[in-house]
Amino acid sequence: MSFDRLAPFYRTMEFLAAGNKLQRCRLMFLDKISSPSRVLLVGEGHGRFLPMITRRFPEATVVVVDSSLKMLDISRSKIRSNHVDFVHADLLRWTPKHGEFDLIVTHFFLDCFPADELAMVVNRLAELAAPSATWLVADFEIAPNRIAGMRCRIILALLYAFFQKLVDLRASSLVSPDPMLKLAGFTLVQRSLNDWGMLKSDWWQRNH
Repeated sequence: MSFDRLAPFYRTMEFLAAGNKLQRCRLMFLDKISSPSRVLLVGEGHGRFLPMITRRFPEATVVVVDSSLKMLDISRSKIRSNHVDFVHADLLRWTPKHGEFDLIVTHFFLDCFPADELAMVVNRLAELAAPSATWLVADFEIAPNRIAGMRCRIILALLYAFFQKLVDLRASSLVSPDPMLKLAGFTLVQRSLNDWGMLKSDWWQRNH
């Protein structure tokens, strides 16, 4: 799975498909969480969230991990800070110290994995999270309303087919990470649903 071939066009694709909806989801809880000291930003893609979090928490160290070198280069071009480190790596093969991040951010990233891989990804991130870490998630969701849920399923089926073809996406449908986050010791503090329930912003907290 590689987003390199889409990297130059991804920002335009997002705007044409969703306007500013995804960015609003990314920023939903940024002004509400406590100030972190070390942030892990995974799958940042074309780098729209990174400038916002460095502006909000200028003293925090931010580590940006992405398996797409071209996406990482785009993110790097948008920021000039001594507090940001960029890591080109597959998350499951990357080996930093456990428990060092008090904020984990996964925006439109967890939806890329089938159930078995998603469990490994969530467990890996939970290992890297501090005992009282915050975890911000922005992603797609299946709306509970029947008609809205049908709309979500149709749109998501088209999106998965598109990305499977162009970037060899391994997932073919949306898998909820909620049970995995709970098993890892995180509790959902707040959830905001948007766009007829198809987009969600989550604030999870671990209290060990």
